Amino acid sequence: MVIERIALVNPNRWKPKTAPLGLEYLSSALESQGFAVDLLDLCHASDVGKTIRSFFSEHRPDLVGITHRNLDDVLYGRFMVPELRDIIRQVRDATDAPMVLGGSGFSICPEQVLNSCRLDLGIAGEGEFALPMLARNFGNLEAYKEVPGLVYRVGSEFRRNPVGMGDITGMRFSARSKVDDSRYVHKSGLKGATGVQTKRGCAQDCIYCVVPAVEGRVMRLHPVADIVDEIESVMAKGVRRFFFCDSEFNYPEEHAIAVCQEIVDRNLGGKISWSVYTAPKPFSLELAKLMVEAGCKLAIFTIENANEEILRCMRKDFTPDDVKRMARFSRDAGLKFSCSTMLGGPGETMSTVLETLNLLKEARANAAFADPPGLRIYPNTPLVDIVREEGFNKRNPNLHGRIEGNEDFFEPVYYLSAQMGVLATAIKGWRKLGLARQAILAMLG
Repeated sequence: MVIERIALVNPNRWKPKTAPLGLEYLSSALESQGFAVDLLDLCHASDVGKTIRSFFSEHRPDLVGITHRNLDDVLYGRFMVPELRDIIRQVRDATDAPMVLGGSGFSICPEQVLNSCRLDLGIAGEGEFALPMLARNFGNLEAYKEVPGLVYRVGSEFRRNPVGMGDITGMRFSARSKVDDSRYVHKSGLKGATGVQTKRGCAQDCIYCVVPAVEGRVMRLHPVADIVDEIESVMAKGVRRFFFCDSEFNYPEEHAIAVCQEIVDRNLGGKISWSVYTAPKPFSLELAKLMVEAGCKLAIFTIENANEEILRCMRKDFTPDDVKRMARFSRDAGLKFSCSTMLGGPGETMSTVLETLNLLKEARANAAFADPPGLRIYPNTPLVDIVREEGFNKRNPNLHGRIEGNEDFFEPVYYLSAQMGVLATAIKGWRKLGLARQAILAMLG
């Protein structure tokens, strides 16, 4: 089968609306290799079924690629695979073209998602290298063995290739021609945001995190000039607000400094605003000042916890002193910042929660939140090993969510330390009401 035209579908309708950056990058990679690409963005569709039927009545792709961004919403326990499954059913009714799944949510547990959606093909990890290879060799099972990250059904079983970690330094994304970024912002481009990526991969080993499984453990940096070219390209659409969607912007710090300096050198700092997730370490006063000069309006520091034993359990490489230093540098530079914690993990008690709350008060952040209270246990993370050692059963008081028939952790299940006492009981109730974050904010006063 010859693949010439590929349709890419964004089924993510979660609010706040998030521009499908991965499909933008994937489109550039496909078109650079001679494929024709059409994009169906369902985020803004008022009638999903009608929009799907209309799109495929006008476009006749040879292959359909569908991204799946999130398994669930992490905070409230909303499982999103059934919504994906319904959209796939409607796409299948509208076209005979074969389908391939991908995206960060899919990459967490690809076999389970494929089984649930009754599909046979998917790409775990980045697709810019893998999807063109798959398209050129579609149907050739022998060639499938060489496609990075490919998950494919052979008989009644799936085979999975190692996740790809291609050289991204030669990739150019400045065109940004497929996604209408202006639909994700309003008020002259200063409300809402669209994403930009400065790097891929993470060598950290945090017990709860799926980034290494999705992006690989080797950190690969986008060239600084290309990053800012991309920003200018999106600015031409009227967008002024961005989100740097790295897991941690300041890993490594030298690259973050270079990105900010390039923005400043092009005199863009006063024309754009952006926010970013940042680790407390490494973080210097120099970086804080450059972030402000480059237009950063909010740095979200992921501090997780203030108790050193819990930080070691989470495999974090910073201390509470690093958090205090980060906060001091941010205040001195005039950088607005918030602190994101993760309360309720292994070893958490009422006393350690108070330690974290006291650290937050001392940091004097512009805002602070616990997101989520309790850790979502994702497949193939170190937290799974901790849970299995404790016992993955209903007798384990630290576990909440679906346990029976969910041994692969596909559906939402959370770790919330029972040693927190009445606070753990309260958080369970807050979760059911969708009030977990608000409750923690109220505790912070």
